[in-house]
Amino acid sequence: MIEEIKKLGLNEYEAKVYRSLLSMGKSSAVALSRSASVPRARVYDVLSTLEKKGFVIKSASKPIEFVAVSPSKVFEGLARSRNERLEKELKELEGVAFSLENSSKESDFGSEQAWVVDGRHNIYSLISQELEKCVESVLISALDSSIKRKKASFSNYFDALGAKGVKVIANRRQPGARFMVFDKNSVLLFMTPEKQDEAHERALFINSPFLAEYFYSNGKK
Repeated sequence: MIEEIKKLGLNEYEAKVYRSLLSMGKSSAVALSRSASVPRARVYDVLSTLEKKGFVIKSASKPIEFVAVSPSKVFEGLARSRNERLEKELKELEGVAFSLENSSKESDFGSEQAWVVDGRHNIYSLISQELEKCVESVLISALDSSIKRKKASFSNYFDALGAKGVKVIANRRQPGARFMVFDKNSVLLFMTPEKQDEAHERALFINSPFLAEYFYSNGKK
């Protein structure tokens, strides 16, 4: 149980004191020292830290007693704090990305015939970039599970394409080649099995209207 409590961001002594206080309901620092097997010289510092972290409340009158904040309330506080911190970090990252976007040239895949893309994260970044540029059609040819995953991941993009009148065609097929065709100008070939680990997924992006037309024609069958 102590190891589980420590996952809430507490050290060994803090977890022991909090666990004891949950069992006792309320207690003095001296009693908690004995119950939690925490040195008396340390228990006051531990309780002070737990109070600052939102795990305990102390009485205003003397003798001072401590009460444990319920685990559900502790969780709510931790979740709120972490969400606020994450939101702040994401805003900072968004600012960095926006700054870099304005200071860099747009990626031009037309300057190369083929690119190898490693990792699902990078593959999906490329897909989103290509979807934004589509004006005619998008074809997905893959297993049903793969199509569902892409529709969920790129739902906003597909909604925007539909609003622009861009055709989004999903061809569910038996195990075999998986690919996407963008505007019959480029094709993305998935080079690893469907259940490959995300980090080791690999795809080949080919900027060739000739090949894109071939895969588009075969993918619609």
